[in-house]
Amino acid sequence: MIDTGLGSAKECQYIGSEQIKWPFKMCGQKSIAGKSYCAEHYHQMYKKGSSNTGAKKMEKLIDRELADLKRLQEIEEIDNV
Repeated sequence: MIDTGLGSAKECQYIGSEQIKWPFKMCGQKSIAGKSYCAEHYHQMYKKGSSNTGAKKMEKLIDRELADLKRLQEIEEIDNV
């Protein structure tokens, strides 16, 4: 984890629930374009559903959104070359 204080918009802002003292140490991995978290922590933060069926449905939706965001990020990187 990177001790950035406030972090960067291009770095994962996940700090975890175990941290209670300032400055917080953020993940620091490359975040998903337009999001505050890397793919792993985005999935972890937005996993919802009170039942297995609801959780699985939400997981599929999140996975689909992550795939779409990854494609957009790849396109953005190609455009910047």
